[in-house]
Amino acid sequence: MKPDVIERLLMDRALGRLDPDVDALLADYLANDASAATQAQDLQDVVHLASEAVRQPVLAIAPPNQIHRIVWRHRAERALALAASFVIGVGITALALHANLRHEDNTVSVAPSIPNASTPSPRREAIVKSRIESLPFWSNQRLYLLASASTADANAKETLK
Repeated sequence: MKPDVIERLLMDRALGRLDPDVDALLADYLANDASAATQAQDLQDVVHLASEAVRQPVLAIAPPNQIHRIVWRHRAERALALAASFVIGVGITALALHANLRHEDNTVSVAPSIPNASTPSPRREAIVKSRIESLPFWSNQRLYLLASASTADANAKETLK
């Protein structure tokens, strides 16, 4: 027989995967060949030691729970994002207020340029409307012009009565 075929048969026999008929034929062959018999015994010993080593219980070390870390990290990221948004909002508001305080000085120069007549005139209304529309919607100047225009209109109506 070829040595590689004998080696495969011996390995199958050591693992207990050999058919009974083939095992009987292999046993007859091993009785006649002493070197093959020693090789079969060596393989049988190796398989036995390997199976004993595998059967011993191994101490299992539980890995740390990663889920709690991920949940905590996600919550921390959300809290930091909210804090950053708050800081950005406060900063933008502060810059806007600072810019509006600078423009309040210009309000005094804008307001007297509107003719203040006791009777409403179409020219005056057109000037007030164009000035109001040229200003930003939420500005102090716009509020001042709207208030002064409504006060002037109310005064003009009282004088007409």
